[in-house]
Amino acid sequence: MKPEEALRIAAHQRQRFNQLVETFDVVQPDAVIDRLRQIVAAAELQTGDVVLDVGTGVGVLIPLIGSYCPSVILACDLSERMLARLHQKHAHVWAMQADIVEAPLAAAIVDVIFMNAMFGNIADKPAACREAARVLRPGGRLIVSHPEGREFVARLRTNTDLFIEPLPTREEFEPLAAGLSFQVTAYRDEPKLYLLVAQKNL
Repeated sequence: MKPEEALRIAAHQRQRFNQLVETFDVVQPDAVIDRLRQIVAAAELQTGDVVLDVGTGVGVLIPLIGSYCPSVILACDLSERMLARLHQKHAHVWAMQADIVEAPLAAAIVDVIFMNAMFGNIADKPAACREAARVLRPGGRLIVSHPEGREFVARLRTNTDLFIEPLPTREEFEPLAAGLSFQVTAYRDEPKLYLLVAQKNL
């Protein structure tokens, strides 16, 4: 994808997600929260870790991440209105309005990156994964997930003007991972849960 096309898509996503704050800021069903707990648990967070939540939205993962006592929770999103709502709910989070392909972070400072319910919205996925590899420490984990599964994302594509691509199978993701010194260490593709864990080589 050409850089100018990726920028156009990102601008459209920002505008649309600014309009969708109230849609996303709702109490999640217990079953969804349970699957989100499984997603966060898969990261094997340790006390004192630095965590980055990409496409954080209104911060649905933040309380679950916080239960593991990280030293810092960083969050980025394209939408300034999503981040404003996040700040109201979780003022302790270091939030930044940014596209993950241009994260304003130093290299090798993050232990875990979550890309939950947003990977399909990224226009330039190779660039996003390269940036994830840059900011992760050796041994750090990238978690790509969706608490409703791949088929939900596929159906969503048919009735929205948001940019959404299918979530990758393990076989589709592994060549990209290998080229960035990632190794896929866990993969679940279930009717109501998509979860991929990729660890940066030591």
